[in-house]
Amino acid sequence: MITPDKSLRIDTYTMSGELFAKGFPRGGGPCSCSSVCCEGGVFVDLQEREVILAHRDLITRHMDQTQTADPSRWFETEAADDPDFPSGRCVGTQVINDKCAFLDGQGRCSLQKAAVAEGMHKWSIKPLFCVLYPIEISDGIVSFDEMLQNEESCCTIGTSFEIPLFEACREELVHIVGDEGYVLMERHYAALLNPGRNPSVKS
Repeated sequence: MITPDKSLRIDTYTMSGELFAKGFPRGGGPCSCSSVCCEGGVFVDLQEREVILAHRDLITRHMDQTQTADPSRWFETEAADDPDFPSGRCVGTQVINDKCAFLDGQGRCSLQKAAVAEGMHKWSIKPLFCVLYPIEISDGIVSFDEMLQNEESCCTIGTSFEIPLFEACREELVHIVGDEGYVLMERHYAALLNPGRNPSVKS
């Protein structure tokens, strides 16, 4: 069994050993997302807020009657300091009708819907921490966010698994460390499974 202390350094990030030591059963993970994580809103970098506001007309076309098309109600008014955000400052999205301002009545993100409809990458205007969940970045450490552990199956991991966390969240991790960084994670995992094998040597 892989122990959760086997972390990996990639550029400015430390990839928590939990990414390799825990995971989901077959068919589990973010692919079966319930959208519960979005209900309380999310913190976004101030620059991400500006990108969203710059696309306000596009976004409102993909909102429904449970949301507000008034951009002045999309974000909280007070910003906070947080070094995990590129600008060092972040602000929360507003909760409207008991859910994030950008979550529609069917549990879908209007930011992602709008981007896809316009032929953009699905995450072009979506905040980083929305993209990553249930992966989180805290003090430069990339790990698992336990907010919904044992509450939602899509956000619950264990030491008995068929799909390791880093594989289940491949697309999200590539988003922050790139394809080459992800290859390093694959090699790290292979080395943890086979301690006597040099992961840099291809079979």
